[in-house]
Amino acid sequence: MAFFLIFSSLSQAQDMDIYKRYVGDREKMPDLYENMSFDDYQMLSRDIRMTDMMYAAVVPGYIHFKAGDKKKGYYLLGIRSAAYTGLIVNYISLNNYDKSYTDMLNDPSLKGDRMLFYTSISMIAATYMYDWIHGKRTLENKQERIRYKYGIKLKMEKKLALNTKGVPALSLTLNF
Repeated sequence: MAFFLIFSSLSQAQDMDIYKRYVGDREKMPDLYENMSFDDYQMLSRDIRMTDMMYAAVVPGYIHFKAGDKKKGYYLLGIRSAAYTGLIVNYISLNNYDKSYTDMLNDPSLKGDRMLFYTSISMIAATYMYDWIHGKRTLENKQERIRYKYGIKLKMEKKLALNTKGVPALSLTLNF
């Protein structure tokens, strides 16, 4: 009983992670560009965590929606919904014949039901993996593009700024 109480008090967490997260472990930008939009700022502060992986198992396209790629998120939602519909149709079909899933695997007359079952399960697994792997890559690419865009603007602002001696200066560089 004491072991259970100690274990339960130690295991309370708000987020499930493989690694320990510290407050300042995100990518740091040296300066925040004053014309940065709030959407760009939000995109930079997003990251994919283990809880997002669990949400993606329940909500089709969750990672792509989080990455701002709504079109692919809706495609994944539609594909996985069709796969769930296939499983429901398979279940109803087996109930009409008074068969079980073990009968379906062994009975040669239920080949169509077996194919529908395997196809639906494969589509569910494939959309989950695609959402997880490609969605994470999409989010990271968007974050890198934002950092690059505002990093270039900050670099140009510093070159065009007045120097510290009080004498106005303008620098223009052409590279060929």
